[in-house]
Amino acid sequence: AALAARSLSTAALASSSSGHARQLAQQQQRSRGSLQAYSKAQALAVRSYATEASHLGNLSPHPGSAQKRKRIGRGIGSGKGGRATRGQKGQKARAGNGKPKAHFEGGQTPLTMRYPKRGFTNPSKQNLVPLNLERLQHWIDRGLIDPSRPITMRELFETRCIHGIHDGVKLLGDGVEYFRTPNVHITVSKASQSAIAAIEALGGTLVARYENRLTLRALTRPESFFAKGLDLPGKANPISRRDLLYYSNEKHRGYLA
Repeated sequence: AALAARSLSTAALASSSSGHARQLAQQQQRSRGSLQAYSKAQALAVRSYATEASHLGNLSPHPGSAQKRKRIGRGIGSGKGGRATRGQKGQKARAGNGKPKAHFEGGQTPLTMRYPKRGFTNPSKQNLVPLNLERLQHWIDRGLIDPSRPITMRELFETRCIHGIHDGVKLLGDGVEYFRTPNVHITVSKASQSAIAAIEALGGTLVARYENRLTLRALTRPESFFAKGLDLPGKANPISRRDLLYYSNEKHRGYLA
């Protein structure tokens, strides 16, 4: 009886231990499955916007999207040897076989060398806009320019009396017989002697003032500086000896005289 009881207790213990082991195995399997699902979800989440560093070595072009470079001149067996797809001799078979320049005349002396050069380019030339007294009087008669106020290049530019200021404005005496406005005060870059005489004969004054392209832009279009948050530049002074002599001469009514 004691032996039978001992065997029964051993069997019960074995069955309980096996059941406990089965439960542990099921729990481990469930945890392993959830861990795999979590890892897969994380991989999908990462792959949605980036590639893991461990996969960068496996990247390759899409099949058919990349072709091998054709190596020419590497033997007849390659199919691109011999004359290396350039054909027979000639200009197109040489290195740098581009089209010749438009002025190339086949090797003969070009036109630019057959004839001598003429004239020269003055590096210190000033592109001054001409303004005649006749046109100035016409703008005054139309009421576009107020002669009672000082007339500068800003007023001339805003009223479209001149177009495209480059290096300044030069007042000329063409149409002096039509100019009849007294006591007019004008400031321009330069002026001819006939224009100076006509203005001063009617009691007016003329001042020739030096301006560079920066100060001209500040004078005619100051809003371009304000839009960029910049301050207006100061007045410019002549640097070259030619400009210093011109604007220091009373004959030219220079502002430095």
